[in-house]
Amino acid sequence: MSAEESKATMRRYFGIFEQGNIDLLDELLAAEYVNHSPATPDLPIGPEGVKGVVAMFRSGIPDLRVVVEDMIAEGDKVATRYTLEGTHEGELFGVPPTGQRLSVKSISMERVSDGKIQEHWRITDSLDMMQQLGVVPMPEHA
Repeated sequence: MSAEESKATMRRYFGIFEQGNIDLLDELLAAEYVNHSPATPDLPIGPEGVKGVVAMFRSGIPDLRVVVEDMIAEGDKVATRYTLEGTHEGELFGVPPTGQRLSVKSISMERVSDGKIQEHWRITDSLDMMQQLGVVPMPEHA
């Protein structure tokens, strides 16, 4: 699989978050897909756990957009720096809707082979997201 093909797979994957076509995860994620992200440590192996994550984001932020800032592929790895943007209109991570506009920065790396995403690692600015949701107070500027 070429680097460009791997990047195209990742663009299709991020499109699922925007469009909500959850069944496409069965095509894009390997049956033995593993999520290594600390924010979602107990996801089951394979597409099923990711379906729940996508459903949560789609119901919590119905106008969700994934803005890809950078995408770099080498070998079987694809690294993406992106921003999730949208309006918090439903429960998200247990937080009731606030109507707040969110802009959350993340960096992820996926291992892609045989046309499928095999493994996933992600770091998200969770503190900034919780501040935007009003769960954690914003720091006071001196």
